[in-house]
Amino acid sequence: MRKIISIIIPILNEELLISQLCQRLVLLTKNLNDYEFELIFVDDGSTDKSVDLLKHELLSFSRYKILSLSRNFGLQSAYKAGLDHSSGDAIVYMDGDLQDPPELIPEMVSKWENGADTVIACRKSRAEKGIKRFFLDKFHLFFNKMCSGVMPKDSGTFGLMNKKVAQHVRMLNEKSPFIPALRCWPGFEIQTIYYDRDDRFAGEAKQTFKSLIRYAWDGITSFSDEPLKFIVFFGFTISSIAFVIGFLSIIQRILQLFGYFKSLEVLGFTSVITSILFIGGLQIFFIGVIGTYISRIFNEVKNRPEYIVKEIFENNE
Repeated sequence: MRKIISIIIPILNEELLISQLCQRLVLLTKNLNDYEFELIFVDDGSTDKSVDLLKHELLSFSRYKILSLSRNFGLQSAYKAGLDHSSGDAIVYMDGDLQDPPELIPEMVSKWENGADTVIACRKSRAEKGIKRFFLDKFHLFFNKMCSGVMPKDSGTFGLMNKKVAQHVRMLNEKSPFIPALRCWPGFEIQTIYYDRDDRFAGEAKQTFKSLIRYAWDGITSFSDEPLKFIVFFGFTISSIAFVIGFLSIIQRILQLFGYFKSLEVLGFTSVITSILFIGGLQIFFIGVIGTYISRIFNEVKNRPEYIVKEIFENNE
């Protein structure tokens, strides 16, 4: 019996590239004809003709599923939906915009067959430019340090995991999953491959600058308590400085009673107000950081589903 490789691809209003994506997947299945492929497309609330085009293009495949979610639940939840509906011996995650080349999958499969539990694709270069590129580079560097290297640097969701790892990721059942790091967290053998990430084949990027910031913050708060440790350290440092300043002021005042430092007078209404506003601003920021962690607890306690599947279109010939 041939091994099954499940390929999970979230889509959101990608009608301009559905045809090209399916053509490249056809070539992939021909090059790896020793395996059976299960294609799982997760429609994350598309409002264009993406699903209709998929139904037509996938007729040439023997095994596929189209999961149509009831609304847009976000990229990570879409990936989780695909994972929950997969049955492969290996599961591949890839974005639907063709920035992640499906031609790289045979190399992942080769490493998997040679013993790797998880194969992560890391980017040697990427097509983004300007401020977006700057923040993406800084995020990967910052996240890697904050989370003690839980996932390889310059990696994203593109990669493969075997059935054993997939089962553990399913069992984690987090309400705000961060899939790129979750699949690395169990600690099984990880191998990496490197590639140059292309620009989108067609259409516009669905991730705005705001959504990228949210994505980065979700990743950090999912896998690190370093922000909370920083708050404790900063609070201790400021308190220590304030204690030293207060102690010196008291000593100065006592010495003035005995005739010393009569000419020394502490002035500075502006400096006092500035200090109060500075400390007050930091307090509000730190309360916000703590509030983020509390919000994550709140979302877990509510126990709402990560996604809702409206319809499933499938073929299992």
